[in-house]
Amino acid sequence: MLVETSKSHSFTAMALRTLFVIIMTVCLTDGARILGIFPYQGKSHNVMFEPLMIGLAKAGHTVDLVSHFPLKKPVPGLNHISLKGSLHFYVNNVTASSARGYNGIYGMVHSVSVKSALDLCNLMRLPQLQNIINTDTKYDIMVTQVFGSNCYLAVAHKLKIPVVGVVTSVIYPWSYGPFFGDANPSFIPSQLGTFTNEMSFVERVQNTIEHYYAKFLFHYYDRTVSDPLAKKYFDDLPLLNDLYNNMSLLLVNSHLSIHGVRPRNPAIVEVGGLHIDTTQVLSEELEKYLNSSKDGVVYFCMGTMVRSDTFAQEKILAIYESFSALSNYNILWKSNAEDLPKPFPSNVKVIPWAPQYAVLNHPKVKAFVTHGGLMGTLEAVHAGVPMIGIPFFGDQAFNVLGYVHRGFAVHIDYDDINQLTFSKALNEVLTNPMYQSNAARYSRLFKDRPLSPLDEAVFWIEYIIRNGGEPLRSSALHLYWFQYYLIDVILFLLAVPTLFLLSLFHVLKRVLRTNKGTKTRTIQKKKKTS
Repeated sequence: MLVETSKSHSFTAMALRTLFVIIMTVCLTDGARILGIFPYQGKSHNVMFEPLMIGLAKAGHTVDLVSHFPLKKPVPGLNHISLKGSLHFYVNNVTASSARGYNGIYGMVHSVSVKSALDLCNLMRLPQLQNIINTDTKYDIMVTQVFGSNCYLAVAHKLKIPVVGVVTSVIYPWSYGPFFGDANPSFIPSQLGTFTNEMSFVERVQNTIEHYYAKFLFHYYDRTVSDPLAKKYFDDLPLLNDLYNNMSLLLVNSHLSIHGVRPRNPAIVEVGGLHIDTTQVLSEELEKYLNSSKDGVVYFCMGTMVRSDTFAQEKILAIYESFSALSNYNILWKSNAEDLPKPFPSNVKVIPWAPQYAVLNHPKVKAFVTHGGLMGTLEAVHAGVPMIGIPFFGDQAFNVLGYVHRGFAVHIDYDDINQLTFSKALNEVLTNPMYQSNAARYSRLFKDRPLSPLDEAVFWIEYIIRNGGEPLRSSALHLYWFQYYLIDVILFLLAVPTLFLLSLFHVLKRVLRTNKGTKTRTIQKKKKTS
């Protein structure tokens, strides 16, 4: 009873704080004109951008949203400008073998900063974007993704408006620039690597190399690929890195409860889980299927890109065997049923799509088999569901291994999938109470915030509209790198005692020489006298 009362009071307090913020922002911020440009065609990224822009429209602003994903239903105050069909889609069309080709820092950075940059920056040739670039509309702010290329910062530069960046993952090594948050690789792992917050000496060496290598690659491609692409569409354009260093705010899809405590500038705002839609509901058919399980449900989903039906057939059959052994469990598998080997195990139901958070939040769901994408795993964290992670590329291994480190996930390498390893992972998560206990603990920590992630994001965007980015700008911006890292001070502090000791040595040497000379002359006088 006390727990229920406490939860009720906590919910009421959070609701009142949220209401207070909404009232204050409405009172202090007149409806602004906001431009949102999100040229990347990955649906897993769009699930964060769309609720953010809808949230701004619902807060009373006029929003022009440019993306590849038209809204399912109109939202008052939001005008969608569609890029749909201009690029190939990354939705259920990536095979398991091709996904593994993006492994490694070079492969990942080259993919997003060269291959994707060529596609995304050249979208500016389209009339939809040309109309915005040459518009007379007076926007108050631009919101855009920070990812593999900074070329769309040129739009904000031309329109003379401040920029808010959105990062759909933990902040990238190259994204700290103007914010001077400390990405110290001694204890902050690169999300393009495979380390956790606790690293050995050798791991810290490797993490440091990976961190600076990723930064070098991005900045090299920024100068050699993105800069020339942007200059095709804009005259007298400064370097894109200089424009990035003038960014006002960065919204990051992370949270200290699962990504660790990091020193950061207040202009870096953590809004991990902003995309989570707690209003999702299950269809009557899915509700019935989940409830019909005896011991629980295992949910299997490889996200919006990788098709699990393209796994090697022997791996799919091994997974079938493992699921068949769980006769008291129902298995809900999100995939293309027509392309999977037949027949399915009797306890497996294959569906092309599911309201994922509603599924994970169902009390019967006991485990989530995932590729480790951040959007889906944050939903699992929020719902308190343990995971079995099969990562492929990008930050997926980093995400999964971080959850393993915190005790609510098991990791399986794709190459190691067989009936023995998959069954072992399932049995570990389903029968060891540690995983459920830790998942519940981190769910509680993840949700314990003064404001919802969406309200936090809306507040800070409106803060920039009201006050500009100057109040959040670090005074370190005017320092050279050797001043920021105190290299000049350290050299000075080393030089002063060194010069003092050298001077002292020189003086003592002269004194000793003088004394020696005096003694020699005295001895010579005595000899002459005798």
